[in-house]
Amino acid sequence: MTLVLGAAGACSGSESGRSSSRAAASDQRQAGVVDSALPIPELLARFRANTVDTPTTLGGRATSPERLARALLTGLAQRDTTAVRTLVMSRGEFAWLYYPHTKFTAPPYALGPELVWIPLVAASDKGAGRLLERFGGRTLRFKALVCPDAATTEGPNTIITGCTVRFTVADSASRELRLFSSLLSRDGRYKFLSYTNDL
Repeated sequence: MTLVLGAAGACSGSESGRSSSRAAASDQRQAGVVDSALPIPELLARFRANTVDTPTTLGGRATSPERLARALLTGLAQRDTTAVRTLVMSRGEFAWLYYPHTKFTAPPYALGPELVWIPLVAASDKGAGRLLERFGGRTLRFKALVCPDAATTEGPNTIITGCTVRFTVADSASRELRLFSSLLSRDGRYKFLSYTNDL
């Protein structure tokens, strides 16, 4: 089974079956194909080949969950989309540091990296847009980061899910919201897995 990403060229109805198949195959190669019949190592190699960076550690300077949450509020207050973007896991970090240790690399959950990454980044971009629309350019004051005691370990990665941020907007009363999906921790550094949130 294949999933074609992007628009494929149209084939003329007068073409023979063989030439139509060749044209379709060519269109698929040009558009980018995710072939779920291929083994995960091959799918990962293809994904990495189309990824610019090859990180060996998480980027950024957040050495604690609280610093990461504070950095998010600062980026939102300054309406700094670049700063907000750098706090969330990049494609390279997904390809080299995160995905290889997830359940999606083996049955019964086996799913190629492209099929995991696409919905993840789409939901994150949507969440980031909502955060900037609601809080961008406003005065935000960090109060606390509230996370559950439980965490999930995946190889060298620790995933913390269910955190909420307690903060104030201007002079309003304190509020507590889920501003991101999960925290990714590795080698003493932290990033957001995505900006999926409660807004």
